Amino acid sequence: MTMQFKFANYTFDAHAGLSYDGQSVHLPPKEKGLLQLLLSARGQVVRKDDLVTKVWGNSDASDESISRAVYRLRVAMQSSGGPEVVETVYNAGFRVTAPIRISSMEESCSLNSFIQSNRPNAVAALISAREFVARRSADDIEAAANAARMAISVDPGFAAAWSTLAEIRVFQATRSLRPPREAGWLAKEAAQSALDLDPASASALSIRGWVRVLIDQDYQRGLDDVDRAMAQDPDYWVASLLRGWVLQAAGRHAESVDMMRRALELNSVGHSVNAILALYLMYAGQLDEALEVALELAKRFPTIDSAQGIASIVCSVHGRHQEAVDFGQRAVELAPHTPIMQTPLASALAMSGQHADARRILAAIEASKLPQPSAAMAPVYLALGERERAMEKLLDASERGVPQFAWTRDDPRLASLHGEPGMERLWARIWPAALITA
Repeated sequence: MTMQFKFANYTFDAHAGLSYDGQSVHLPPKEKGLLQLLLSARGQVVRKDDLVTKVWGNSDASDESISRAVYRLRVAMQSSGGPEVVETVYNAGFRVTAPIRISSMEESCSLNSFIQSNRPNAVAALISAREFVARRSADDIEAAANAARMAISVDPGFAAAWSTLAEIRVFQATRSLRPPREAGWLAKEAAQSALDLDPASASALSIRGWVRVLIDQDYQRGLDDVDRAMAQDPDYWVASLLRGWVLQAAGRHAESVDMMRRALELNSVGHSVNAILALYLMYAGQLDEALEVALELAKRFPTIDSAQGIASIVCSVHGRHQEAVDFGQRAVELAPHTPIMQTPLASALAMSGQHADARRILAAIEASKLPQPSAAMAPVYLALGERERAMEKLLDASERGVPQFAWTRDDPRLASLHGEPGMERLWARIWPAALITA
């Protein structure tokens, strides 16, 4: 829930910003933070010391810089045609002179919490973290974690920064950029810090629940977390995404597909949502729709490695081997130093009979300094005829907490392992039968 301020025909809230008579008024971050602080004071004088602490975030802001920010705020407001309402109180500070009406707004609190900091530097650092994540390489993801930590150092009470750091750790786990149990522990630590600040944080709850299920095998507590996240903020698409993964682990295929569709309704342009929907359709046996979604995904997101990689996997399952190889090669071109993004190409090559090329890719993956994506390597070894090696990789994935291990039970590329006693026992670890409900 966020607060909306109405005064002198202006409307302001931290998410939408300032508008006058229905028209948006652009405010830079400092002027936006300044206005929010003045409005929160409800007409009382805000001292310069408070402005320095809560808007500038340090003790170095001069009187001149504060005066300039107030001047720019007044100019922006007056340029919209609105009245001047920010008053300078000599030797005291500043205040808003117009009567202020305050109302609360229901919304996706997880999304709006992203900007809930009075420290512009913290918000800027968090935006940078998101930008680094979008680049997707191991170095960029670590840079994203550093940027999130910088936001936290500027504003330790910035719950969204803690949640973002937790989300980055999950990303490292899913892309095999850190050992999964280490990444999971770091994700839970950051999520708990967010929950200490905001016990209702759907973002932190869904992340903690996902780690508990997919990495720690702490099933019931993890399911409770993701269910609570959905109850707290049903409009937060990441909560739907992570809950879908948990339901997939439970073997609740129809529900996991429905949850991905829900996430897609909330974020129709999210490539990760589209990607996992294609996989979950495949795991649910809806192969034709999986292919349709995967091909559309690859077309819409030609520069996203996972979009190309998933199209490669689904094409392989359909026997469209040349397309699978082409998509796999594109994924490698986009992420040449990320081993997990090399596995779709290796699988496509192995399934098309190009065994020597597939083995070269496997050798490069095993020589990498990054953690092995062993769950994704198992289908490659099985396609190469190395059944025991494939089962070794699955055992390794289970023991190391590789999150994609939960998918292997339903992967059609591994169907020939069903009925193998050792594998059935291993897959039974994914989710205790007693906890699976219809």
